[in-house]
Amino acid sequence: MNMSREDNVVSLRSRQGSPSGRPAVSNKRDNFQNKKNNSPIKKRAQLIVLAFVVLGICIYLGVELFGMLNRSNVSFYEVKAAQLSYDTTFSGIAVRDEKLVYSEQSGYINYFIRNKKKAAKNSIIYCVDSKNNTYNALKKDFTKDKLDRSQIIEIKSSIARYLSGESTTLVGNIGEFKEQLGSMIYDFVSNNMIDNLKDYVTEGMTGSSFHVCRSPISGVVSFKCDTYNGITSDMVTADMFKDAPSIINLRSTGLISSSDPVYRICENENWSIVCKVTEEFYVDNVGSREASVLIGNKTTPISVTTTPYSIGEDYFVELKLNTYMSEFIDDRLLPVRFINNKDKGLKIPASSIVQKSYYLVPLNMFVEDKERNVMLLKKEIADPETGEIYLMDVNPSKYYSDGYYAYIDPMYVSDGDVINNPETGNRVRVSTMNSLDGVYNVNKGYYQFVRIDRLETGKDYIVISPSTPDGIREYDHIALDASKAVESMLVK
Repeated sequence: MNMSREDNVVSLRSRQGSPSGRPAVSNKRDNFQNKKNNSPIKKRAQLIVLAFVVLGICIYLGVELFGMLNRSNVSFYEVKAAQLSYDTTFSGIAVRDEKLVYSEQSGYINYFIRNKKKAAKNSIIYCVDSKNNTYNALKKDFTKDKLDRSQIIEIKSSIARYLSGESTTLVGNIGEFKEQLGSMIYDFVSNNMIDNLKDYVTEGMTGSSFHVCRSPISGVVSFKCDTYNGITSDMVTADMFKDAPSIINLRSTGLISSSDPVYRICENENWSIVCKVTEEFYVDNVGSREASVLIGNKTTPISVTTTPYSIGEDYFVELKLNTYMSEFIDDRLLPVRFINNKDKGLKIPASSIVQKSYYLVPLNMFVEDKERNVMLLKKEIADPETGEIYLMDVNPSKYYSDGYYAYIDPMYVSDGDVINNPETGNRVRVSTMNSLDGVYNVNKGYYQFVRIDRLETGKDYIVISPSTPDGIREYDHIALDASKAVESMLVK
């Protein structure tokens, strides 16, 4: 078929969609763009990015989970105030102005005075009957005596105090307690006998064999003595505290010989107690001259004058007293409890305490940096190539300063480092290391080591000073278990 040129052009235009052909070009570009957007390369890139995002999230969650599973469970403790009191008990040896009186006659002895009672000068203390006529005459009345209700109550109370450990008698010394109980009962049942003896003497019913013995001085009478009788304060030694002295019961209802000891008498209420104390107690109280103490089973503290002294490596404290002598006249060894109530302290658990090592650096080795307003150390550093010495600034953390030395964290200086003060020319080699007690304070959101001063140490809790510079204060929060805390780590 023959087609004209015009028909051919029309046919071409019809295929291209426009006379100019531009729309056809536009369609090609659109098709190419669509193919590009739907290409496998683009999709693969998007999947890779998404995979990395998911992987990152998984890694983060895994790290957090691992940290949660392995993180130490650190609990916190709120610091509380506590009443500080030093209650320290030591054994003491009683020292008195005492005289042992001996009999001048032989025979059967009977006493006119009860134990621990005060006798006036020239008063009748005892009598001696060589033929025992007077004692036999009174024996019938003596056997008829009975204890009244008040006496029975006193005996029961004495037994109860002994069993509870409150008695001044050495706990466990049943022999001595038996003697004390026997003396008490003897005092009670001999009341009538003593009264009758006084009647015999007054009425002159005694014969030539009967001798009345009077006190040469006034004082408190005791019918006990021991191997420490008559000692003075300067005679007390550390060995005397090892064993209790032997007790001798002077009162007898039988036959005595001349020159036998019959009673002990203390002329006045002034006496002393010498206590053997620890070195720590001695150092803490060496300058003290007043103390509050509890003696024996007393529940009311008394104020006493104290005199601390040492003999070689042994330490003692002598207490001067002017009361209770009559009550404790039969006791040589006495427990003395020192009570020292002071200001309030801070109570913290023993588990919260950690020991921190430090180096001692003299305070005069610090140099002031006026621009930064800090005190620095100048540490000497040697150039490894040239050997030239230059100074490196160190701004260390100071745990404490005692006025002469700074206690430096070992992370800033090491053993053998040389500190140089260019202003004075002084050079010091770091060498002295020690340790101090502290806790981890968490108030700032991280574990911060803070020094403490112990005042009183118990089994589970420690009382510390509330006035330590830059130290712990009431209501601060600290790590309950210091072994689980890490210094400078954030608290989570």
